[in-house]
Amino acid sequence: MRTKWRLLNYESIDAIRTQAIYHAIGLGVDKGISLNTIIFCKPDKPLVCIGYHQELEKEVDLDYCKKRNYPLVRRILGGGAVYLDSNQLFYQIIANKSDPRVPGKVENLFENFLKAPTRTYNDIGIPATYRPVNDIEVNGRKISGNGAGEIGEVSILTGNIIFDFNFDEMVRILKVPSEKFRDKLSNSLKERMTTIKKELNYAPSEYFIRELLRKNFEDVLQIPLIEEELSSEELDLIDEVEETYKSKTWLNMIENMHKNLINKRSVKVSGSFKIGEIDYKTGGGLIRVLVEVLDERIKDIMITGDFWFIPLQNLEKLEKKLKGTIISKEIIVDKIEQFYKINKIQSPLVTPDDLAETIMRASE
Repeated sequence: MRTKWRLLNYESIDAIRTQAIYHAIGLGVDKGISLNTIIFCKPDKPLVCIGYHQELEKEVDLDYCKKRNYPLVRRILGGGAVYLDSNQLFYQIIANKSDPRVPGKVENLFENFLKAPTRTYNDIGIPATYRPVNDIEVNGRKISGNGAGEIGEVSILTGNIIFDFNFDEMVRILKVPSEKFRDKLSNSLKERMTTIKKELNYAPSEYFIRELLRKNFEDVLQIPLIEEELSSEELDLIDEVEETYKSKTWLNMIENMHKNLINKRSVKVSGSFKIGEIDYKTGGGLIRVLVEVLDERIKDIMITGDFWFIPLQNLEKLEKKLKGTIISKEIIVDKIEQFYKINKIQSPLVTPDDLAETIMRASE
């Protein structure tokens, strides 16, 4: 008999709950109270969702989001700030790493689990292909955004089937240096991204897409997906995580952890004391480093960005490990490499050398 997985097939649900639910089910699977689960859902209203390692005020135009009454939420996964709405159908896979269908390496996790949505696009006449590490593309243009992470012994992958997309609103919610830059970003996004409606000039019914997606997950993973209700324990977990997600403590987590360093951004440099900040683009995303240097050693450091760093909470541990380190790329690379090895860190397309290079540039 094939292993049973559960399907939670929801229509529109509360915007913040769309992000809290996979976090909560991840906790449930890790505790042994939940089955491996695939969730289909979409938000009942637009929301703005930032990656776990992002500094909110650096990424999002908060005044505009407040004016539009968009809920803001920090997800448990890495990646960048995104605009999400009901024109996107989310798929969320939560499974124990002990299951043979769940690859250990995050690159293989994407490759394996994205077969189902890729097939779904092809089934409706869109020649989509998987592009490592985490994209589904049509003739070089992205048609699905995907992220992954871990909670304990559980792997999580989330992504979307994009029926339509509000390109202008996506760019509008972001914090950018000028309106000219915003216009360039909007044009670039329209060139690099596509949707079902753009490809077909119409959109098949959402019910039809959901059924195709379900069938393709069952075929790819060789599992029956059984629709079952949430237990009372799971509902309690979801309510608990959702309350956390709605709190300012969670939303401003990065700022709260580095309050003293952030307050020094405007401090003038003098003598052996320096404050430096820089953005560095890598193949795996943007790394932003804010560093305080005293007597050529790292006194304090904040590493943020839209890259993945798995397990998530270990980035804070790395920051603590780097405090007191001499400003030398060779020494910093060596320390980060040792940290990666000991803590089994995965950061697709972001290397210890990338992190060290960003720190060195910031310190200069």
